[in-house]
Amino acid sequence: MNKKVVWKIESLWEKYFLTTLNKRLSDFQKVVSKNYDVDGRSNYYSEYLLVNTFDFKQTEKPVFSDDYGEYCGLQNQQLCMSDGKPIYLCDNHNKMLLPFLEYYESYTKSTPISILHIDAHADDAPFEAKKKKDISLVDLESFISQTRISDFFDALSETPIIARIQRVVDSQSFHYFEIPDEPYILSLDIDIFGDEGSFVDLETKVKVIAEAWLHADLVCIAMSPGFIHQNFAAEIIRIMTYK
Repeated sequence: MNKKVVWKIESLWEKYFLTTLNKRLSDFQKVVSKNYDVDGRSNYYSEYLLVNTFDFKQTEKPVFSDDYGEYCGLQNQQLCMSDGKPIYLCDNHNKMLLPFLEYYESYTKSTPISILHIDAHADDAPFEAKKKKDISLVDLESFISQTRISDFFDALSETPIIARIQRVVDSQSFHYFEIPDEPYILSLDIDIFGDEGSFVDLETKVKVIAEAWLHADLVCIAMSPGFIHQNFAAEIIRIMTYK
């Protein structure tokens, strides 16, 4: 991990993330808290915990593998509040289907949602299993087990859940970035700070993420253990979720 790069990210985040800290619970958390038991464990996806501070402890067994190796992930996927905003943290991006569904079912009352997807990858792989016409929190855990790290958008493509996906995944979309007109979820993959995100300079990257974060209804962060060193990823997330 390059400490100079971490310091530069922290400096840029302080420059562009212009907000006043707000400790109050959001309306969303009040609504969604019923989805978690007394120990903070999700009633619908057992890997998720409702927490006060993110815990970056890793699993002992791999959660993802590719041609280059096997990778451990988070012991728990998590939801916490930072600056009064709901922030979800997961290891691999397909596990963001939980916050998508919680927002859709518990908060927008089944109004289709818009996603702003910032990533080093488009995550546009085709879903190889049979697509569902509808999906709910009740059968979410088994559904996620059928998805891969880059096909989760296509997995929902025949459901009414997602209205629009705006992808910021290349140099042009970063440099000509505009905030969506409608309410949206920020789907952020920290691998944008890894080697495969080098298509855009660091300042533009941080500036766009900060602007997108500030205007989002909620933020979902993937750590992508196959694409970026997890200690580096954790340091970036700590900077972005200070209290």
